[in-house]
Amino acid sequence: MKVLLIWPPVTVSDPDPMIPSVSIPLGLAYIAAMLEQKGHQVKILDALALGMENVARGDGWTRTGLSDREITDVIRSFRPTVVGISSMFTGYASDAHTCARLVKDVNPDIPVVIGGAHASANPNMVLADHNVDIVVKGEGEAIFSELVERLINGGDIFSVPSTVVRKEGEVIFNESGGYIVTLDSIPFPARHLLPMDIYFKYFRLYDEYCMRHPHLGIVTSRGCPARCVFCSIHSVWGHTWRGRSPKNVVDELELLVRDYGIREFSFVDDNFSYDRQRAMAICDEIIARKIDIKWCTPNGVALWALDEVLIRKMKDSGCYRLTFGIESGNSETQRFIGKSIRLDKAKSLISYANSIGLWTISTLIIGFPYEGVDSIKDTIKYAIDCDTDFALFYILGPFPGTPAYEVFKKEGLLDEVNNWGYILGGGGCDTKFFSRQELKHWQARAQAEFTNRRMRDFLNPRRLLSKIHSREDLRYTIGIVTKALKMRWRQTRAKEGDVKLWVHEYMKERKR
Repeated sequence: MKVLLIWPPVTVSDPDPMIPSVSIPLGLAYIAAMLEQKGHQVKILDALALGMENVARGDGWTRTGLSDREITDVIRSFRPTVVGISSMFTGYASDAHTCARLVKDVNPDIPVVIGGAHASANPNMVLADHNVDIVVKGEGEAIFSELVERLINGGDIFSVPSTVVRKEGEVIFNESGGYIVTLDSIPFPARHLLPMDIYFKYFRLYDEYCMRHPHLGIVTSRGCPARCVFCSIHSVWGHTWRGRSPKNVVDELELLVRDYGIREFSFVDDNFSYDRQRAMAICDEIIARKIDIKWCTPNGVALWALDEVLIRKMKDSGCYRLTFGIESGNSETQRFIGKSIRLDKAKSLISYANSIGLWTISTLIIGFPYEGVDSIKDTIKYAIDCDTDFALFYILGPFPGTPAYEVFKKEGLLDEVNNWGYILGGGGCDTKFFSRQELKHWQARAQAEFTNRRMRDFLNPRRLLSKIHSREDLRYTIGIVTKALKMRWRQTRAKEGDVKLWVHEYMKERKR
């Protein structure tokens, strides 16, 4: 059977100035691998990556990616039996629906299936579009494979577990089929179906904070047992955590080093270190096989599972940068979030990571519905005092399907929301105490206060020398400090409170 999987273009609405970034659609690549294993012919169309040079503008919108005609040409030439479309982000959901319409324009009898975080959290919203037949809730490998098998055998495709369907005008929620328990049973992503040369080109252009190139992201586990109010991953992975075996993980690392020459990896798990023993074993396996790589954890690590022994082992196996998901430096806001971080322990772990030469980053969020000035000030102060090398301050975007969204809705703070791309892209919502513009001011102030303090700290030779243990470390340290100084210079030129402006200018300059 012929299966077409589509990653849509991206359309942003004014005043969102962000340039969409290229990323490998690992979810589609996993589904494709499962289908190929069963003998099906699969094509993945990454309509964003393949059309990054194709930018169309209209009244209040900008679209990046393949044109409707180019997407339609692929559908016509491939002649799929079924089409799966990814809809990960609420702000860009309209592009998935455009692709669904194009499929039905070619052949209204082709079943259109949509999956991803947005679709899983909002199946009724997705199925309001009559070009969509089925929504997959949760992880798609087993569900989509079952759906394709029923198509082949003439079975009922409208009763597949973990799907939501529209049948005879009625939306039907089928019972859950559960989650894949043994992740090692899933084949490695079908990266051979993707335009890897395009990804490497753009990763090199944009990811200048990486130590080595080429680099790739890899997923070693799924899910997170925490219940943070802002997190949308539970609509896909539930509240359980499942990890691949250390051997399976490192087998994939070796394959990617061999086949693509990868020299650095991002472990993009939501909770890489949740199982401390597994994390230790992965590091041991990398060391035992003498795989010369660098790696980092951009999505953060489970602080409660970290200790100095594990951090040391991570560094010995090639880790050079750790991200700590602190979120807030205020205890009351931490309780609202549902976090159980011991801020004193986090500070101690960060200090140790710095002392052995790791680069450290903290991620923090402002703009919770009941958060006042004191809480934001506590967060800024903690970001500075915890001593991470860098800090990233975000404004909360209440994703549909999350507890935070329900709170904003209950408080009447979503009544005027009509631009999800802007809201979820960092624009934020009005809260009980701040307007969106005031939050942008606080975000700019937080970033400026932190950067000013850390620039002074970087003048201390002892701090920088602690990062340098090789010529490679020296080159990276010089580069990272130079980039930080340039970023700060651009920051001071931007209008106060308009963080988006200087980020946008910086991204445009790098793209040129």
